Amino acid sequence: MSDTATPPDLTALIRDALALLDRDQPAAAEPLLQAALAADPAQADALQLLGLVRRSQRLDTEAEDLYRRSLAANPKQPHVHHNLGNLLGLQRRYDEAIAAQREAIRQKPTYLEAMLALGQAQQDARDLAGAEKTFRTMLHIQPHLALAKQCLASVLIEQERPKEAETILRQAITQGVSNPRQMAALTHNLGIALKKQQRHDEALAQFDAAKSLVPDMPLVDYNRAATLQQLKRNDAALEAYRAALVRNPADIMAHREFNQLLYRMDRPDEFLRSYDEAMIALPQFASLPLGKADLLYRQGRFAEAHENFSRAVMLAPESVTAQEGLGLALLSLGEIEAARRQHEKALAMEPENIGVRINTVATLLRAGDPERARDVAGEGIAREPANQTILAMWGLTLRALGDPREAELNDYEKYVQVFELDPPGGFSDMESFNHELNAYLDSLHTDKREFLDQTLRGGTQTLDNLFAAGHDPVNRLRMQIDKAVGAYIARMTADENHPLLKHKRA
Repeated sequence: MSDTATPPDLTALIRDALALLDRDQPAAAEPLLQAALAADPAQADALQLLGLVRRSQRLDTEAEDLYRRSLAANPKQPHVHHNLGNLLGLQRRYDEAIAAQREAIRQKPTYLEAMLALGQAQQDARDLAGAEKTFRTMLHIQPHLALAKQCLASVLIEQERPKEAETILRQAITQGVSNPRQMAALTHNLGIALKKQQRHDEALAQFDAAKSLVPDMPLVDYNRAATLQQLKRNDAALEAYRAALVRNPADIMAHREFNQLLYRMDRPDEFLRSYDEAMIALPQFASLPLGKADLLYRQGRFAEAHENFSRAVMLAPESVTAQEGLGLALLSLGEIEAARRQHEKALAMEPENIGVRINTVATLLRAGDPERARDVAGEGIAREPANQTILAMWGLTLRALGDPREAELNDYEKYVQVFELDPPGGFSDMESFNHELNAYLDSLHTDKREFLDQTLRGGTQTLDNLFAAGHDPVNRLRMQIDKAVGAYIARMTADENHPLLKHKRA
């Protein structure tokens, strides 16, 4: 009688494990896959299926290793390249995710799921042109695919092409989709496209339609609130923000805009209360004290900001934003050396973060160390040569050191020029135009207080960028300013050795 054990039927083990995974039973599938791998450690199907099990258990490092081992055993598995790309995308490793999805598509040219993931990874990586091309390829393969139209419209909106997005979304809505959530998403995105075109009444109607289809749809209350603000319906906007926060107390964008509006409406008793209520319910969410701290800092309440930044650092010591915020609060409280240490710590955590680097330079100058400030700024210029702010900070360090390069960089007599604008068409002089412009601008100022995240204090500002909001008299002024800017550029001398002049363009 033989003592040799009967080898397991690998095909049956994998088939049964796959059936269990299809029924969402990963724990039951795992022993079958382990048995298959005990018999054949390089069994590609068992490796990739166990990778799916590990993904369901949120063991992403193990899942990635299993996917890669499966591909090493058999590289010709487009679905595994796709799964690996999805995992890498979730980890924000976009270049690797894009490469994995491209390989999946190379092996299976009509792989729509991989194309969708590729486009989304490109969009997340800010390759909007690449994402647009990918989504258009999907539509070439399947012209009526509503999800591809939804994604393409999103990319077009991000590229400030809302009219094109509107056309695509209306096509998708007209052709109809059976899933109410997808219809709501298309309708919601149409609202965003209309809002981008300053068609706020139409946008609000679309947001309301999306909300009627799916009342708990993410972002719809937030975007309704933003649109209601544009329509000067601030009380209704507050209610929409409250609805968004009831649905998701951790919605940082809603907290911020809600409290900014309360501040501008001069309602101090309600200002910041939403953060406090959310922190009671979600005490471990560092983003809540961090958001509150930022608004306190901007209001000039530095001691309270310090308290909340400290809480955020305690909850999320890996957060560079929290660490840097604490440094800013310390600096504003006059604790210069503590602020310096804090900013140096934040910079060491994320040396590529140009905003942290700019604030570190400012703190070093306050601390009386222009040499270190110059070096930190110089490294920033090496990383981002066209960044205007880090160049300006570098100029300040040169001035503090008496370095003659500051005069060359900032030659005020040469680079600061005054232009008298010609009156726009239909006006005999600028005085009459300014009188009409002033009256028009007055109609746009409805808040009681300033924006906290802008520099004005003791006045009011408009909600939007005036030059992008479709205001006729402002656009007329813009044309005259454009002429002056063109004249300034024409006077500039090209100089490839100058940090600013080398960027001269038409």
